[in-house]
Amino acid sequence: MTFVGVFTFGLLLLMLPGLLLDERIITGAPAWLKPCKFAFSTSVYSFTFVWLLGLLKQHQRLASLAANATAFGLVVQIIVIIVQVVRGTISHFNFSTPEDEALWRFMEIALVVLWSATLATVILLLLERLDNPVLAIALRFSLSLTFIGMGLGFFMTLPTPEQNLALVAGQPVLHIGAHSVGVKDGGPGIPILYLSTQGGDIRLPHLLGIHAVQALPLLSWLITSALSHLRQRTQVALMWTASFAYAMLMFLFTWQALRAQSVTSPDALTLAALAGLVAVTLIATLAIFAAERYQSLKTQRLADINSR
Repeated sequence: MTFVGVFTFGLLLLMLPGLLLDERIITGAPAWLKPCKFAFSTSVYSFTFVWLLGLLKQHQRLASLAANATAFGLVVQIIVIIVQVVRGTISHFNFSTPEDEALWRFMEIALVVLWSATLATVILLLLERLDNPVLAIALRFSLSLTFIGMGLGFFMTLPTPEQNLALVAGQPVLHIGAHSVGVKDGGPGIPILYLSTQGGDIRLPHLLGIHAVQALPLLSWLITSALSHLRQRTQVALMWTASFAYAMLMFLFTWQALRAQSVTSPDALTLAALAGLVAVTLIATLAIFAAERYQSLKTQRLADINSR
C-alpha cells in the first residue's frame, strides 16, 4: 500500500503537465483531469490504509491479504484509466471496441476485489479493540461508509433507459452505464469535479463515501484535541452525532441523484430534507453541550459542598 501511495503520487506529478499541454476533451472534461483526480485520490486512500493497518494488532495475515487485494484493485484502476486516456477514449462503461470492453471488464473485476477487501477491513476493525473510543467510532463508521460508497458505483454500471431500449432492440450500444442520471455523461458540470449541473450524479455520494475514511478520523482528532477538556462520554456523543450527520448527508445526495436532480438545483423536498438534517444535527449537538455543562456544574457543586 505504501508503494501504491508513492507510485500514484508520482503518476500525478507526471500527468499534471498534461492538463496544460493536451487540449483533448474526453466526456466533456480535459483528457488528463480524470487520471489526475484518481491518482490523487488513490494516493491519499493508500496512505490512509497504511495508517489503518498500523492499528490492527490481530489477524495480521487477513489484514495483509486485504491490503494486497486493495493494492491490486487500485493499481489496475489507475492504469486502465491512463491507458484509455492515451488511446483518447473513456475508461468506464466503454464497449466501443473489443479492446475497450476487455479493459473495462478487467477494471470491473478489480473493483469487485477492492470492494471485497474493504468489507474485510471493516470486519477486522470491528473485531479490533481500540484504546480511543472516539477514534474507534470514526474508523468503524467511516470504513462502513467507504464500503457503501464504493457499492454505489454499481448503480453507475446499470444501463440507462435509453441504453436498455437499444439493447432490447438488438442495436449496438457503445456504452453501458453512466455517472449521470437523467442526462448523458459529458454535459455541463461543476468545474474540476465535473458533476452534472443538469441531472443527477452518483459520483458525489460515491466520493463522500470513499473519503469518509479520511474525513471522520480527522474530525475525531479535532474533537479529542480541541475539546480535550470535555468528558470522554461527551466526545463520544459528538462523534456519533457527526458520523450520523455525515452518513445522512451522503444518503441525501444519493437520493437526490437517483431522482435525476442536479446537486446545484435542489427542489423543495431536497431542501426540506437538508434543513431537517441540519436542524436535527444542531439540536443534538446543543443537547450534548448542555448535558456536559449540567454535569460540570453538578460536579462543581458537589466539590463545593465537600470542601465546606
